[in-house]
Amino acid sequence: MTDDSPLSIRGCVRTAGTPLALVALVLFAGTVPALAAGQSTPAISIETGSVAAGETMAVPVVLTSAPDGLAGYQLELSVDDPAVARFENASYPDRLGLTTDPVISSDGGTVTLEAADLDGQIEPGASATSLATVQLTGVAGGETQVTVASSQVDADGGGVVEPTTEPTAVAVSPSASTETVAAMTDASSPASESTAESTGTANAAGATEDDSASGDDQSTTGANGSLPIVLAIAALAAVAALAARTSRRP
Repeated sequence: MTDDSPLSIRGCVRTAGTPLALVALVLFAGTVPALAAGQSTPAISIETGSVAAGETMAVPVVLTSAPDGLAGYQLELSVDDPAVARFENASYPDRLGLTTDPVISSDGGTVTLEAADLDGQIEPGASATSLATVQLTGVAGGETQVTVASSQVDADGGGVVEPTTEPTAVAVSPSASTETVAAMTDASSPASESTAESTGTANAAGATEDDSASGDDQSTTGANGSLPIVLAIAALAAVAALAARTSRRP
């Protein structure tokens, strides 16, 4: 009887090889979605807040994740209403080896940022990577939004990264001096109006009294002035008549 147990063992291994391969394939297929789920989609986060008119706040610009590292980027940020808030300046982290001066529009409504990671400081899998810090100044009380107008982000090796972006709100409160002036103006307005009305009424009353007094004076003067003249004429006439009668008597 031929002993073919080794062949049988090898046959069993060969036969079992197919199910093991299938099991490994299934396990790998199940691992890939898990790995993909663990890597969040890159996004550009702009961390704004509240600021008073006339004051400036620092606004970090962050890349939430870099699965394939970061080679460089170019961003343009925009403020919807520069009359409420405007960009003043920007700076880059030291780990970015090559940067260009930030370009700010004349009205402070946009700022353009550009930098590169020449030394490979931002490695694949990095998270919460600081790209820049912009200076945002409050102009007048109100609310506006900061948005990413355009973006170009490159991964290590030249791959293109397409991060998601969302606008973020900026609330600007009126300055203390502005509120004080407004309060003083509101408080003084009724008093000023009342004073003006009182002054106008007094002036009108004074003018009426003056007119009445003037009229009375004129009437009195007219009466007092006319009466003596009539009496004088009558007296002269009487004297003349008396003289005539006297001259006619023998």
